Amino acid sequence: MPRLRKTLPKDFREYEPVYTVAELEQLFAKCEVDAVAGYSKATALAFWSIDVDGARWLLDHGAGVDVPDRFDKTPLVSRVEHAGSLDVVRLLLERGADPDRRGRSTSPLIRAAVRFNLDAVRLLVDAGADPAGVVGRNGREQTPLGTALTQMDDYHAPMALELARYLVPLGGTASGETPKYLRRTVSDVQRRIADGKGGEDTLATLLELLDLVRVEPPVPPRVLAEGEPITVTTVGSARYNELWKMLVPPGGPAAFVQGEVVRIIGRIGNEILNNGGGNWDRDFEAMLTAYAAHVRSGVPLDDADLQRVDAAVDDLRGGAFDEPAIDVLTDLSVAWVLRNPDRVPLPDPDYRR
Repeated sequence: MPRLRKTLPKDFREYEPVYTVAELEQLFAKCEVDAVAGYSKATALAFWSIDVDGARWLLDHGAGVDVPDRFDKTPLVSRVEHAGSLDVVRLLLERGADPDRRGRSTSPLIRAAVRFNLDAVRLLVDAGADPAGVVGRNGREQTPLGTALTQMDDYHAPMALELARYLVPLGGTASGETPKYLRRTVSDVQRRIADGKGGEDTLATLLELLDLVRVEPPVPPRVLAEGEPITVTTVGSARYNELWKMLVPPGGPAAFVQGEVVRIIGRIGNEILNNGGGNWDRDFEAMLTAYAAHVRSGVPLDDADLQRVDAAVDDLRGGAFDEPAIDVLTDLSVAWVLRNPDRVPLPDPDYRR
């Protein structure tokens, strides 16, 4: 008898069309029932091209219900991500799949929550998954609800609220980085509303969500009237954050030069300090150049401060990690804006970051 293959053919369909039982019989006449495919090296049970009839056939012929892929994810983790696989999820659970298996970086419940697949979340919890189960990832602990809320966009707000309504009474929590992320998401929506771009319904939903998970909402940004000069109500380092909320839009360049000076150093600081300069490119170089030019416009900074600007800009060229240089440009962005309180429209920038 010929030896069966341990890997599925290169033309194995991972998504669609769905395999028929007859096709599976022909395919697995030459392959082990737990043969793997794709970059993840997952078994056929993990792929969306296997419907409930195909999954039942595989399990009846000895397929392992919890065989992990190269990333330590079981078929159940993959199937809960797909709303159309609910019948397969139910079958896997009936056949003994562990609803609470916590791999190296995720669990079935976390993946279902991140996809806001509430039906799958309910199935997993009913089967014994812990609604507050913790999984370690990159040195941090994550829970199903916390992970979902940290990865959501504001347009997910209605689904996120429904998920929280289900998980919070069962012990679901939003700890760690989640409160910070939620407040930032709300701030972005508040900023759009302040700019006259709508989002009131989304904001109302997000505020209800924050109340449910006991996260203090951010203070809405100050809105300057037309022609009103820029002023701050805070002192010290808090002035930069106040100016950011007041002048920087959720995406793209600011409308005014003052806001762009604040935005440039914020984007550069985030790229260098939080991303190690991994995405550094010509756009970031152009932003440094623009910053140095902007603070020489209007009422420019003093000569001594301009020398500090040039030295800091040179230190950051190429995305070099230099936290003191970022601090210098952050402080001087505030100084220049307060010297130039009358907003100046920003010409089209020559960068796209």
